[in-house]
Amino acid sequence: MGRERCLFIAAGPDWGRHPCSLSHIMDVVVREHAVIWINSIAQRAPRLSRQDLIRAVHKAMASIRSTSRPASDGPLVIHPRAVPYHKYAPVRSVNGWLIARQLKPLLARFADHKVVLVATNPAAVALANSLRPDATIYFCMDEYARMQDSDRRLIEVCEPLMLSRADATVVTARTLVESKTWRGKIPVYLPQGVDVAHFQKRAQPQAALAALPRPIIGFQGIIGKRVDIELLEKIARAFPWASLVLAGKEEVDITRLKRLPNVHALGPILYAALPSVIQVFDVGLVAYRNDAHVACVNPLKLLEYLALGQEVVSVYLPELVAHSEYVRWARSHEEYLAVLGEVLARHPFDPADKGRRAAYAASHSWKVRARDFLALCDHLLAKPRSATPILDGAVDHRQRTSV
Repeated sequence: MGRERCLFIAAGPDWGRHPCSLSHIMDVVVREHAVIWINSIAQRAPRLSRQDLIRAVHKAMASIRSTSRPASDGPLVIHPRAVPYHKYAPVRSVNGWLIARQLKPLLARFADHKVVLVATNPAAVALANSLRPDATIYFCMDEYARMQDSDRRLIEVCEPLMLSRADATVVTARTLVESKTWRGKIPVYLPQGVDVAHFQKRAQPQAALAALPRPIIGFQGIIGKRVDIELLEKIARAFPWASLVLAGKEEVDITRLKRLPNVHALGPILYAALPSVIQVFDVGLVAYRNDAHVACVNPLKLLEYLALGQEVVSVYLPELVAHSEYVRWARSHEEYLAVLGEVLARHPFDPADKGRRAAYAASHSWKVRARDFLALCDHLLAKPRSATPILDGAVDHRQRTSV
């Protein structure tokens, strides 16, 4: 990327709320290139719920101030002015125009830069048509239509448009390569990474955590509908001498689980404080429900556990095959408990094995992923620019092809 002066416009979740693959990559890219981050334009229409109403108010208030910059040397953050009903073509067009208008004074500062638009939300296709960037990348991190908090119809309408409009699609799981192949355009597989330095920073653990009986079995991440609560309860009951620590926001009721004497739920943990909490784990858990959606999951937590040298026990995920030397997995609750029992029988663990796992994680750093991402951008910017945009609504939804 050294040959081009680039401005990256990244449209993803709210910056700093829940770090995702794209935000981690942009956190590296911003050290060398200009980055504007557009906060979430939503993947579903708001419901009449207290949580959605509060969030709608916060989004509206943020859009008044329009832009902000994180405390560190991060990107310039745009609070978009958009109507969250993207399944309707006129609304998408208006939203694309509104956000492009917000960006116009900022773009004037970078008139001599190549512009690369990267979006995780397929509804950003309208912004791509309004901006006409030098390259557009659809950054797909999941099978969005199957996610609990997405609008299936919105994704079904917008994703074919984005797949047609994008110059390249990036996916974080191999199982997404086939489903996101469009008219012969095969996606680029870019798996998850890890901020090794962040997770290997040593900090004094909370006294309450340090005093827990060992070994400590831990799960970090949002505790929502995707998480197998029944499995976690079975783990706590099967190993009553061990401590089960849950670090993450609770989006489902886990009252029964928390009643068990060896279960310790910490609630939401900021990403900045996460290493100081999960460094006490001896074993990191990946415990998702076994459904069709899980095949598309490439969990960020996997490499974060490994960066700390921790043993990892997981449900079976296709993405784990690449890490098979460093992760134990199981296909049923019974097998999971047996595997976890075998791992715990070796506690305390060999420091040499911990070092080996941490070194492996370092080879999958976000710096490595950002390098590969920038190489893709180099390739796209070297190609002739398309003369006309894909018109919204002008896509044959049957054009998806298989590899």
